[in-house]
Amino acid sequence: MVPTAPTAPTAAPVPPPSLADGVRAPEWDEGLDCWVVADPRLAQQVLNHPGFASGTFERSFQLYMTDAARAEYRELTEFLRLWFVQADAPEHMALRRPVQRMLSASYVRSLAPRIEEITDECLDDLAAGRPYDVMPPVADGISGKVMAHVVGLDLPPVVLHRWSRTLSLFIGAMYRRDHALAAHQVMVEMSEALAGARALEGFPVDTEEDRARTTATWAMCLFGGLETTASLLGSTVLTALGDRALWDAVCREVPGAVEDLVESVLVSRPPLRHLGRVAAYDQEFAGVRLSEGDLVLVSLTGENPLNDAEEAPAAVCPVTGASAAAAAGTDTGVKAAGGGSERHLIFGHGPHYCVGAPLARLEAAILLRRLARRFPHARLAEEAAVWGPNLSYVGLDHLYVELAGDA
Repeated sequence: MVPTAPTAPTAAPVPPPSLADGVRAPEWDEGLDCWVVADPRLAQQVLNHPGFASGTFERSFQLYMTDAARAEYRELTEFLRLWFVQADAPEHMALRRPVQRMLSASYVRSLAPRIEEITDECLDDLAAGRPYDVMPPVADGISGKVMAHVVGLDLPPVVLHRWSRTLSLFIGAMYRRDHALAAHQVMVEMSEALAGARALEGFPVDTEEDRARTTATWAMCLFGGLETTASLLGSTVLTALGDRALWDAVCREVPGAVEDLVESVLVSRPPLRHLGRVAAYDQEFAGVRLSEGDLVLVSLTGENPLNDAEEAPAAVCPVTGASAAAAAGTDTGVKAAGGGSERHLIFGHGPHYCVGAPLARLEAAILLRRLARRFPHARLAEEAAVWGPNLSYVGLDHLYVELAGDA
């Protein structure tokens, strides 16, 4: 049954999102026990509206962990609460700004030579193995080595991905004690490793609170740059090799083909398909009544076009030059399945737009180019794709290819 709000809801500080003609209203999902916002035009409003708070971890701790579990793993829950994606204005912007400056467009562009070196190393590892599986040596390898370089850690990708996958399991199933225990151990390992990381230089560490916040911030950045990026890299290769016309355009270095292909994959095979929000107060919302504390699942992959947006924080990627409009198809011949949207929400929208979006796009573009130059005759193996049962993101566990004419 859909929960009912009190008779006299708290007044919203700003007008709530309205239900325009043709926009699908939010729906209550009994199985998920939350509201689902599927329409992209409404999703865009929710992601940029103060009536919907970002602190989903805190609400999930309350809903899915017992009092005893919260007490036992208080250090872990406090660690996750400090991730700035869980904060809203003005705290969110204050915490995000120094990271955003560090991951500026000029800095990300400067990483291109190092990412090319890393990619070539990972392609060497791919060629040395049998069977040829893109995921562990290439997708995990590139994303792991790039993030280790950015943060300043001397750790192999397998360790970093173990950390992120363990945290993903806990975030997706907080009620399980085994996940909480494993995530707590990962928190300890991450905190110890980050204590001397280069990226923390210049961030506040004077007090215990400063150190906790700074460590949590870079743990979050490290987490965010691993699994979803590896998923994007794998899906990009799967899509390219699965369509000979697309792969031919990449191999012939048709201008814009690589960037358009990456953008189309973000739409057709997005690593992350939803974001969570929490109703900040009792409110009337697009034709339904929400109570304070209701969880709201916001789809990033709605079917309708985003043709009423006033702005898009990254309509054009400042590093690769890719435009979200490429998903609609261009003269390069690259077109996403179900394309047609002017802009997409895969990296979020508004103040919480993904700070690492340009880096993820750059890694995928470089991988396509280096793979095409070294293995232009590569193709998918039979039963190539093995999708993982991931709770927090959509990704491949394995992607088997044939490297015909490998060098």
